[in-house]
Amino acid sequence: MLNSDRPEVIENSIKILATHARIFDMLRLLQSPWALINIHGGRGDRSMHLIDTIRNLPESIRLRLTLENDEYTYSASDILEICQAAEIPMVFDAHHHVIHEQLDSYEDPSIAEMVLAARTTRKPPEWQLVHISNGSTSFRDPKHSDLITAMPSAYRNIDWIEIEAKHKEKAIDLLRQTGLVK
Repeated sequence: MLNSDRPEVIENSIKILATHARIFDMLRLLQSPWALINIHGGRGDRSMHLIDTIRNLPESIRLRLTLENDEYTYSASDILEICQAAEIPMVFDAHHHVIHEQLDSYEDPSIAEMVLAARTTRKPPEWQLVHISNGSTSFRDPKHSDLITAMPSAYRNIDWIEIEAKHKEKAIDLLRQTGLVK
């Protein structure tokens, strides 16, 4: 949590991120969002504090850091604004967006709008990464399902889709068989 009220929590979070960055460095991974460290926004109503903390992170962390919208605290629009201000990429998660905005379909126009908006935070834009999951018991269930049976059409031209499902490999095979992904 990079925007806690408690400095020791922020300090500990930075230590954890620094450990990840050090491992990435030892593996000789690029210091770029290609080899990303993806986190959520943390505590709500502290956007400016989060932006300031991100701006002051060591480069080995900051150059790899991405932020993802969540279903409760930071909407896709909130995270987009933070990412733009902090100059880091956004990972858009359609399922979190559906839950946060109480949507009934992955075809809601706001999903395509957020995909395009998040893409502008990527350099190069072709490196855009999105997340997909489906609800376990219902469309808006925050618990991830075993497989992916629904995919936003706005994801059709995105090369990098991270599957968040309990049976990830089976989910990917099913998506390929049904033509929902390349």
